[in-house]
Amino acid sequence: MGDLSAALAAFAVTMMAILTLRPVAVAINLVDRPGGRKTHHGKVPIVGGLAMFLGVIFGIGLVESARPLTGSLISAFALVVTVGMVDDRFGVSPWLRLPLQATAAVLMTVGTGTHVSSIGDAFAVGPIHFNGAVAEILTALFVMTAINAFNMLDGMDGLAGTVALVALLALGWAAYSAGQHDLAAVCAVIGAATAAFLLFNLPTRRNRRMRCFMGDAGSTLLGVSLAWICIRASQFASGSGLVSGAPALSPVATLWIVGLPVFEFFWTIIRRSLRGQSPLRADAEHFHHLLLKAGFGVQGAFMVFLILTLLLSTAGLTLNALHVPEYISLLLLFAVGVVIVRTMYWAHALVRFFPASARRRSAWRAPGEALPAVAMDRSLKK
Repeated sequence: MGDLSAALAAFAVTMMAILTLRPVAVAINLVDRPGGRKTHHGKVPIVGGLAMFLGVIFGIGLVESARPLTGSLISAFALVVTVGMVDDRFGVSPWLRLPLQATAAVLMTVGTGTHVSSIGDAFAVGPIHFNGAVAEILTALFVMTAINAFNMLDGMDGLAGTVALVALLALGWAAYSAGQHDLAAVCAVIGAATAAFLLFNLPTRRNRRMRCFMGDAGSTLLGVSLAWICIRASQFASGSGLVSGAPALSPVATLWIVGLPVFEFFWTIIRRSLRGQSPLRADAEHFHHLLLKAGFGVQGAFMVFLILTLLLSTAGLTLNALHVPEYISLLLLFAVGVVIVRTMYWAHALVRFFPASARRRSAWRAPGEALPAVAMDRSLKK
């Protein structure tokens, strides 16, 4: 009952915070305007990230077993949310964001005793373990990857929040099934805060007048929190912390659950590097861009992301439950990633299988090309 109360509190606080902060955001110009790659309509307040943060810290504070870790977790969350809000309002160089993200990763992992100490038998050579500085560096890299993966994913209404919510549900179910009820409670709290935000961000006409964005503050918050949960759920934990004992999932299984943002991140880095571009340079070739260009509408692209996320999470949980060797699971994950990337470029062949309501009247065009007013999608954020 206490865990349910914590989740409900996180939901209520997030929703009330959004309603309260929307006019404040307009007053201080913390809004997203259309232009460039952003084709949404009107000024949209960027308050979702801060509101979710307030809901999360309030809810986690009600999870009694999490209190020993609250200081370190909240410090890490506060740092990425603060950097994200400054970036949303004024813009921050990626070269400044990266060391601050690394600082947040260190605060979170060292303060909570959470490290990537093993990747299991991912390469068919027996379990691979890490310790000392290697474990610290690997953990920081994993956290920074998750932060930037969700930041890249947050390009259209509902995407990052829905992918995160599905992942939190899958991780929470796995943790609860493994007897890690405290970790499941944290998943429920963060999931409830995310669900409250989605009421104001799903691609539907019913929330147009009250719409808000999560901004970099929200996407990085989801990234850092999911990274911590994935590590906590897949590693043997010491007795000083939220969860002790055997992990709820294998490390590879957690990668399945967050597969879509992982595929997006690594393909973006590979694509830009092969073209001689900086990996940090923005472009218009993310998965949602490709789906829109193929003829999907925003709701159609959202459906594709939702279906893929559900399938990947289900596959990860199933492979873990069947005790499929981790190296086979990793090979399958790599193969599925290649298929998904290729499918995004061939999406025009799939759009006809979706209902007319999921399609655009005309294909999306790259920045700089003419876009008829009737075809402009007013829900596309980035």
